[in-house]
Amino acid sequence: MAQVSLRINKFMKIKLIAVTIVALIMLATPLFTFSSHSHNIYVDDSASGTQDGSTEHPYKTIGDAMDHADENTQIHVAKGTYNENIKIKKGVEIYGSDQEDVVIDAHSDSKPAVEMNGDTLINKVTIKGGQDGIKVNNKAKASIIKCTVKNADDDGIHIVSDGLDKDKMVSISESLIEKNNRAGIYSGKRRLSITDNEIRENGSDGIVFESGISAWIAGNKIAHNMKSGMRLILDGANIWTKSNTIRDNRREGIEVNWSGAAGRIDIAKTKFWNNERFAVARVQRANFDSNRWNSSLTFDNRNQFVGSKLGDISKVFVITR
Repeated sequence: MAQVSLRINKFMKIKLIAVTIVALIMLATPLFTFSSHSHNIYVDDSASGTQDGSTEHPYKTIGDAMDHADENTQIHVAKGTYNENIKIKKGVEIYGSDQEDVVIDAHSDSKPAVEMNGDTLINKVTIKGGQDGIKVNNKAKASIIKCTVKNADDDGIHIVSDGLDKDKMVSISESLIEKNNRAGIYSGKRRLSITDNEIRENGSDGIVFESGISAWIAGNKIAHNMKSGMRLILDGANIWTKSNTIRDNRREGIEVNWSGAAGRIDIAKTKFWNNERFAVARVQRANFDSNRWNSSLTFDNRNQFVGSKLGDISKVFVITR
């Protein structure tokens, strides 16, 4: 009987130890989770005296904050104009207090105003000038949200080609991209989401895509660009567009170029108004059966075509050299 009692006591002790370990793990888990979250650095262009990035003693420049940032850092930027070129480190996010009142005005127009690397974000900031307003480098997953990008010497947003992996996706949403000398948005081969932006008055096309793009383009207003609203390449493409308004562009609403490689572009529920040439121009750059266009460039019956001077959907223009 004593042996049974000892066994029971031993079992109870083991059980108590196990329960204690589980409890400690559960208590520790929030701490571990919290430690993996971002820490905050603050910036205010009116700062003076002691500067340590705290709310009481913010850094004066975004560059100073970036020097002290590491992965999982959020940089919070107060109202002001910051005359600097910024390279956002991997894993760093920049949050402006207000889209119109926080301005990064490039110190040098020979390089991008803002460069984005892997797992970076910029939100509620106006970016002015630079060679490109924002350059998204390779090996970079990036988000641009509620920003204004304008007056760049070249492209407003320039996205370097880097394949279609989800961990390299670039998302641009709720932003104003205007008055850049070349394209509003240019991208090499990449996975993209471009939604609810206004892309206007750029010196070339509103959007320029190279071959092989995978993209969702929805809810954008693309207007008054000096060339076409969008210039796309069908080869290798998987592009879906919906609910965009494309109007008053100096050339086509959308120009689609194709050399014959498999691809798909679908245009749905889009308004084409008053573009200077065709609403949609089809440009074939190799000799192949032009009937293939019908299954590779598709339109649904909810598109609206109004006032484009040369017509709605062009014949296939064959241009070979």
